Formats: sequence, structure tokens, C-alpha cells
Amino acid sequence: MPSAVHPFNLSWQLTSWFWLPLIRRLLPKPCVMAPDWAWNTRQENFDRLGTESFLVVSAEEITLFSESAEVVEQVMHRREAFPKDTAKYDVLAMFGRNVLTTEGALWRMHRKVTSASFNEKNAAKTFAQAIAQTQGLIGTYFGSPAQERAGTTGTITSLEHDAMTWALNTIAYVGFGLQLLWPGQELPGDIDPKLAKYGSLEPPPGYTMNFATSLATVLHRIIALLVFPVPVLKLLPFEWARQAWSAKENYSKYMDDFLREKLDEVRRGDNAQVGMDIMGQLVRSKYEQSQLKKSDGAKQLEDSDIVGNAFIMTLAGHETTANILHFLLIELATNPGAQRRLQQDIDALFGDSDPAAWNYEDKISAVLASHIGACVNETLRLMPPVTGIPKIVSADGDQTITIDGKPHVLPVDMTISLLAVSVHRNPRWWPTRPSERSGAATDLDDYLPERWFRPSLTPSNSSSSSSSSSSNNSSSGPSTAANEAQEDYGGFQGSDTSASLYRPVRGSFVPFSDGPRSCLGRRIAMVEMVAAVATIFQRHSIELAVDELATDDEVGTMGAEERRRVYAKAQYRSRDTLRQATSILTLKLHDGKFVPSLKKNDLELQLDEYLSENATQFQSNPRLGPYFNLRARTAGSPVKREAPELKVSKRRATKAADEIVAVETPSDDEDSQSTTTGAAAATTGAATSRAASSTSTALARTPGRALALASRIPLPATPADVASAVDRGTVVVRERVASLYAGSGIGEATAATRESLSTVRAVVLAVAAFELYFLRPEVLPDRYAFTVPAIKFLGTPDVPVSLPDMFALLTASFWGPALTWALTSWLVPSLLGYLFNLSAAANSSSTTGSSVYNTRGRPSSAAARAAAGAEYVVDPLTFSIAKALATYVVYAQGVTFGGWLDPQAVARVNTALYSGWKGVLVGSAITGLTAVYDAVLRK
Repeated sequence: MPSAVHPFNLSWQLTSWFWLPLIRRLLPKPCVMAPDWAWNTRQENFDRLGTESFLVVSAEEITLFSESAEVVEQVMHRREAFPKDTAKYDVLAMFGRNVLTTEGALWRMHRKVTSASFNEKNAAKTFAQAIAQTQGLIGTYFGSPAQERAGTTGTITSLEHDAMTWALNTIAYVGFGLQLLWPGQELPGDIDPKLAKYGSLEPPPGYTMNFATSLATVLHRIIALLVFPVPVLKLLPFEWARQAWSAKENYSKYMDDFLREKLDEVRRGDNAQVGMDIMGQLVRSKYEQSQLKKSDGAKQLEDSDIVGNAFIMTLAGHETTANILHFLLIELATNPGAQRRLQQDIDALFGDSDPAAWNYEDKISAVLASHIGACVNETLRLMPPVTGIPKIVSADGDQTITIDGKPHVLPVDMTISLLAVSVHRNPRWWPTRPSERSGAATDLDDYLPERWFRPSLTPSNSSSSSSSSSSNNSSSGPSTAANEAQEDYGGFQGSDTSASLYRPVRGSFVPFSDGPRSCLGRRIAMVEMVAAVATIFQRHSIELAVDELATDDEVGTMGAEERRRVYAKAQYRSRDTLRQATSILTLKLHDGKFVPSLKKNDLELQLDEYLSENATQFQSNPRLGPYFNLRARTAGSPVKREAPELKVSKRRATKAADEIVAVETPSDDEDSQSTTTGAAAATTGAATSRAASSTSTALARTPGRALALASRIPLPATPADVASAVDRGTVVVRERVASLYAGSGIGEATAATRESLSTVRAVVLAVAAFELYFLRPEVLPDRYAFTVPAIKFLGTPDVPVSLPDMFALLTASFWGPALTWALTSWLVPSLLGYLFNLSAAANSSSTTGSSVYNTRGRPSSAAARAAAGAEYVVDPLTFSIAKALATYVVYAQGVTFGGWLDPQAVARVNTALYSGWKGVLVGSAITGLTAVYDAVLRK
């Protein structure tokens, strides 16, 4: 497949958002591939080409893209023949070389020293710490007394950020012994003072960011750090550049201090460690070996390598795990049937036991083999952390792979992209059925954890991969293939899935890569995620918020079918939002996108309490038979409660979500299906019986028999009835119009536009736009382009159309005046406004206030003000003064600064602008007064 630009080209990846809409609009069949095309198009390109592997040819390079498990297995298990394309990971070496960015003998050395920490002992510690951090996460959601009393959190809009905090806190403690905090928590009094600064929510002396914020900002601004050198970032007058530079400086300083502290521990012989102690292990591997006599040419880690590996371990144990947990919670909220089945297995495994008492050795195998493990596996299948795994053909010579029994030669230095997101959806390698949700030919795009309980593919489907791999390995030399297969590279050696679940064909499930370069922390990651899922859903449920579709009061008045429709809309929005995920380092939702909020509700708890208190009244009702039978079998309420010392917390999802379960495809096995349907029927029946009970109460207060005859006599409507009906109709129409207006987004767009225009920056830009409006005809004069012919039917004459002469861009006639105006009206004023920044001086000198932010939202303490920075990167008042001075000196006094400015260009600009230099001075006065007014309001 030819492509004008290679999809891996960095410039293309950074700017494709701008070019792609234009290219698709102008060209009938664009010859370009968008970044993340495999995620966005799914199987479309492979189906169109009728193949599982194809080449993309551009002027830069040739790349093999493949979704074949057969190709994936061969390439991943022949490390010497197909090394990692480390050039794609250069950005991750910004703090030093590491196990991810190296190859060959250097990689083996990095792998050996880093793999020692990844064992079952530390997996058990990760299990316990993940539970503790999950309880901390739940505590932040139920932080207010009102939420504790209600057993509900309300709407959650910060799930992605919370998952990141959870993962960072876990890996920081288990991997490095650092105790990070949730909001509202405090460090224990006996903590080592050297470690306290890493866990503090406030920046310690000498820093402008706390440790967690510096790391999170480095990851958030990773593209800026990749594109711009750090010294350039420091000079750029932009907020994002300042953040990127400051985060990298702070994080580097934290890690340098941490390295020195670990070095002191090693020299003292202090081997006390918490968890994996990755940094301590790396330091010991270098400085203990340095005391031994080493053979010539032997390699050892540099200090920068230690910091680089610590960074990559933090990144791998932080961002990837957090993204998967984020997606998993969204999928379970979107698929209530899967959530019910998950909770059944949690009940069977843990009951009401305290998560802090769960034993890793006793429970982990059963957990991974249950619906808990299946939900994690299904999330990894649909949304793997890395959508494509880059490889390259070794420079030692051409390599041969076998596809469907036919050999294919791959030339030296050809790049290879193994598309995990595509092979995970390839119906050739996965058992599939027609989708009952979308009507598609396969259900591989559906979130169905129960697929992991389906029978495995027949041996004939998987044998081709193994046989091809065997025959293919021989092409690289029998001894080499055997040595690669037998060599121990450290880390977890087992399968990515439990033996009790579906076992995918080798090469068809690679969320953690495979072969010698598979993820060292894959076992740790699985343990961490199943611990979090089991802890959350043991006593809680989660559902999609429908705030944008209906209020709580409106939902309360809806019938079952209306609630299904509303929740179905929320499900559609959720799945559509997930499709907008993009890859920078890992697959995640960027640019502030999030699934319309998640929340919990206590409706079922109230129903359960009501029915239990009035059991004698409702037990005889046949519609509630399934509910009371279920209570009798489980010897308690199906709505779980918190531990005795805690307040009651709602467990199952709300009624709205329950009603969705009845119309979704719940599970493959009959037991699961009947249980889920029974639970939904019980809840629906409970609601119905409640309505029935209120009706029966009304009849008890009314002489029903006396009204029996009158009720059968039709009477004409009274005027009051007619007026009431008209009023109800008017209210319905008014509410409908209001709902349509609210749903149109006009109000939000108007408010956002008003907020954007009500700023000093908007006034400055408006004044500049006014000047450009008059300057444009001078530097880009209009030229005749074509004539719109007369339309007899409308009686219009011929209309000549003139357009700006874009060829003027190639002449000095354009650039002379344009650069002169830009220099005097923007560049010089911006530079002076950046250097002479009055708002920065005000921030750094003010020390009032006792909290980080006062009631107006401004940083209060000096440290917080320094961290927050100036009110403006370029001070608007200084900008206006400098612009006025430059305009008066150049255009009114004719100063050319020794010939640097062209007098003719100055005269042309002065003539073109409205009222000349006097008009510019008026505009500068307007922006200056606006800046002063804004400063007064802020004070």
C-alpha cells in the first residue's frame, strides 16, 4: 500500500489533526494513513485488502503491518533476528538508558538487573498495597457525611485522574518504598524524613512541584519534551512550555536525591527494603559489582541508567495499569450484565470478609480463573496499553518468515509493526459469534468477559502458527533458535491467562508483548488490577450517569422502558467516547475527554429495607416470589452492606442499570443468565409492588364498593378538567422546548463564548485583528479570480469575484510591511511583556494568606505562588506600553534603527492602518486600560 507520508513520521503525527480533514475533503482517495489508524479503523483495512499482513511503502521507509498471530509469534520469539525498533522509544531515554530503550548485550544487562525484583513475593506485596490504595480511592468518593449517609457518591468526573493516582501510589510504595497520599490523608509521624518529601502534597524546600505532580506533568507534556530541547522550553513564553520544563527539572532533582540516598544506604550496608525496592536493587547491582574484579569489556550500569530504569518502571507501573483500570470501570458501568456476573464470583470467593485480610497465596489462582480475571483479560483484549509493537529486521541480514506455509523474505532494516489491537480482534484466531448487540458478523468488538469461558480453538487452527515458527526458526540457524528459546530473561514465565480460562492461540493475545522482551511487570499488573476490581465491587456497584439526559427527579418518574432508553443513550455515548481514545505513550483518553460521569445510587438498598420491614405484607404477592426465594437461599439481603463498623453502602447497580441487564446479552452459561434475569425481575417487581402497595392503601381509605357503580358511568369532562388538561399539555410543551434548548448546547456555547471573550487576551487579539483587517489589502492585494455567471431565474447580474493574491507571499512586497508590523506590534511588545512582567512580581512578593488557595482561587502562600507562576506569561499592561512606544518611535518619528527597518515598508504600514500610528496608539490605550481594570478586579 503506497502512502505519501509514513504513519510513523513524527511531524505527521504531530500535525495530522490539521492536515487530515483537508486531505480527505480535497482528495477522493487519500494516499495517507492517519496515526492510530489500526485503532480507529479496526479491521477495515485488513478486510479491504483481504490479508492479515501488508506493506506500507513511503519515501522514508517500508513497514510491514500485521495482525497475524502466526507472524506475531515468529517475530517476537526471534529476538536476534527481529530486535526492538528502539528509535521509536528515544523519548523514554530522556532520563537515561533503560531496559525498554536498549538492545543486544546492553539490553541483556539491563534486563538482568531489573528482573530480580519481579517475583511472587513482591506480587503478594503488590496485592496487599493495591487493596489498601483502592480503599483510599473509595474513601475519597465517600468523603462527605452526606455521601456516607446516603451510600452514594453522586457524579464522578475525575475517574481517569483518580486511576492515575491509585496506580502511582501503588507502584511508588511497592516499587520504591515511597508513601504517597490521597487528598485528606497525612503522612505517619514515624516516616523517614528523607522519604517524607516524596510523599508530601506540598513541594518541599528547593522544589516548585511535589513528586507526584512532577511525574504526572512529565508524562502529560511528554510531546513537548520530545520536540523541544529543555533550554528552549525554558525560554518559550508559553504556559505549557514552562510546565514541561519545570516538571522535568523537579523530577530530575527528586531522582538524583533518591539515587544519592540509596547509594548511602548501600555503602552503610543497610538492606532494609519495602516491597520491590527497584532503585535499591539497581544501585546495589552497580556499586556492589564495582567492588569485584570484573573481566575486560564487562558492562555495568551508569548513574543515568539507574535513573532511566527507575523512570521507565514508574511509567510502566503507573500509566498503563491506570489506563486499563479506567477503561475496565467504564466497560463494567456500560455493561451491567457483566458487572452482575462479576459480583457473583466476588461473593463466592470473598463473601463479606475484610479485603485487608485477603491472603494472596490462597486466593490469587481462583481470582485469576474467575470472572474477575476474565473482565481484566477482556479489557486488555479490547484496549491494550500499546496498540502496536515496533520491531525491525536485524542488520545482520535478510530474514525469512512463513505465512500460511509460504516463506517470505524481509530485507535488512525493514520496520515491522505488530498490531496488538488488530490481532486481538482477528476472527481467525478467536472463537466468535454474530454480535447480538450491534448485529455485526462477529462479536469481537463487544465487551464480553464470558468469552473467556468459551472452549478454545481446535488444534488445527493453532498448529499452523507453531509449525511455521519451528520451520522458520531454523532459517536463522538451529543453534541460535534453540539458545533463544532456552535462555532465561527473568521475570514471570507463565501464561498471561489462567489455565482455567480460554487459552488464546500463541501470538493472538499480546497485551504485554511476548517472547524475550515481554513486559517484566505483567504478573504485577494483573495482580494489581484484580485486587482493585475485587475490592471495589465487593460492596459497591458503578453505573453511567445520565445527568446530561435526565435529572434524578425525571428518572424517578420514568417507567421501565423509558429508563432503558435513557440508559441505552448513555451506553452509546460511553462506547463512542472510548472510540476516541488515542495513543501517545499508551492508549488513553486525551484532551480532557471522559465518559459521561459514573455514579452509585442507593435505590436498591431502600427497596430492600422497605420489603424486609414489610415482609409479612408482600410475601404472598406472587410477583415478589423470586425476590423472597432469593433471600431465603442466601440467608440475607442480595444488597450487600459494609462491614459492621462502617456505614451501610449500596452494593448492586441502580434500578435503571438493572433494567438494562434484562435486555442485554448477559452471559453464555445458563446459570449466569437465569441469576442475572432473576435479580432484574426481583428489582422490577419490588418497584411494581411498591406502587401497588400505595394503590391498595388509597383503596382502604375509600369506600370502594359504594363507588363501584359510579365508576362505570362515563361523565363529561368538567371545565376544570379541560383547563387542567390544557395546563398539563402546555407544561409538557414548555418542558420539551426547554429540554431541546438545553440539549442543543446553545446555552453552554454562549456562556463559553462570553467567558472566552471577557478576558484581556481577547481584547488584545480583537485590537490586533482590527489592525490586520486594514493591513491585509496592502500586503495581500485582491486580484480578479473568476466571475459568477448571471442567474436569470433570480435576476442577478454577472458577479466578478476577487481573491487575495497568494503569490504575493513569495515577494518582498509582502514580507517587508508584514514583518515590520509584526515586529512593532507583537514581537518586541511580547518580549518586553515577558521580561517586565508585573503580575509575576506581584505573585512572587505577596505572602498573604494561610492556605494554598484563597477564596478567590489565587495562590496564597509564597511557595504556591511561585509554583503557580505569574497571572500572565506576557504581561498585557507592559505589552500595551511597549507597543505604544514602538509605534510612536517607528511610525511617528521615522526611526529606522540604523537601517534595520525599511522606510518604504514603514510608510506602507502607516498608510494602511486605520488612522495610521494614531489609531494604533488608541488601540494600545484600550488594551492597557483593560489590563489595569482586570488587575483592579483581581485585587
